[in-house]
Amino acid sequence: MHLKVTGMWTATKKLADGRITYYAYAWKGGPLVGKGVGKSKDEARAAMEADLASPDGMARVMAARNAQKIKPAPSIHFIEGIVRAYLKSPEWEKLAPRTKSDWRHHLDDFRAEFGDWRTALFEDPRVVQDLAEWRDDHPSVRQGQMRIEVVSRLFSWARSRGMTTAKPTEPLTKIYKADRAELIWNDEQLAAVKAVSGEPLRWAIDLAVETGLRQGDLIALPWSAISDVSIQYRTAKRKKSVIIPVTEPIRSILADIPKRSPVVLTSSTERAWTGDGLRASFDSAKKRAGIEGLRWHDFRGTAVTRLAKTDLKLRDIARIIGWSEDRVERIMERYVSADAVALDMLKRMNGEQSPQTAHKPEDDQ
Repeated sequence: MHLKVTGMWTATKKLADGRITYYAYAWKGGPLVGKGVGKSKDEARAAMEADLASPDGMARVMAARNAQKIKPAPSIHFIEGIVRAYLKSPEWEKLAPRTKSDWRHHLDDFRAEFGDWRTALFEDPRVVQDLAEWRDDHPSVRQGQMRIEVVSRLFSWARSRGMTTAKPTEPLTKIYKADRAELIWNDEQLAAVKAVSGEPLRWAIDLAVETGLRQGDLIALPWSAISDVSIQYRTAKRKKSVIIPVTEPIRSILADIPKRSPVVLTSSTERAWTGDGLRASFDSAKKRAGIEGLRWHDFRGTAVTRLAKTDLKLRDIARIIGWSEDRVERIMERYVSADAVALDMLKRMNGEQSPQTAHKPEDDQ
């Protein structure tokens, strides 16, 4: 017969001599923490309770309950353990908050699908079929590919820690590939989206176009980071210090923005923008303007074309935007107007140096 009492599981047993033994377990299936023997159940129970109330009995109960609170870490021999270990690693902590948020979603999906799989299974080349199905199961092609990229980063980290030698994502070809470095907003598109935007959103768009700062850095930019000649800021994603010259367009934008908060950009509520708030407002304005195929991140490429019209060298523009010089140069070659190129050629023919020639890598020697 079993009796369930508060916090414990009890059981009785009749001995060969007719006496009753009363047992107390810390929980159902848990360790034995007390027992008592008597001629009747009541007597046996009283003896068991006396045993539990003794110093040794109380110590057994406390030890059992403390042990119950300690859950062993999942073994790295399983995917669940690999994912949990990665989420506690210094490499994970160094990621930007937005990156963590995006990646955590995919890691949780991966753990839900494959968490109980042995890590060694991912050394079998046939596992690529399972990963491809999991990737293709996502309704968004782009997000499906992002799943694979996050898992690739997970296994790269695990290999660096000696947890596995598996490279399960290598055979998967990239089904979504877009080098958005070469996409920019033209003047007509900018005018269209700004025409249906409120003043706070227009300020954000203008500043993004002129500085090339990522959205997260832009909405966190404090007035204290701006001087008469530069914007000096430590980026959230790469933890790098950037120095952006305050050009006349930037100076004009800043002059129009009221200083009603420690940060430069505020929403219509006169409070700092949140990432979700700015994205929602921008997406709504873009929809009203009928703009498709462009996103906020493409303002960075647009900024390259604006900075190219200054006297900055190519390497300086690359440093501001955070891209390679080759990537910046592709933007310039594609979008700098023919008239600007011709003017540059004429100036060089006349022995002058123009902003365009100043951008060439060879001038950096």
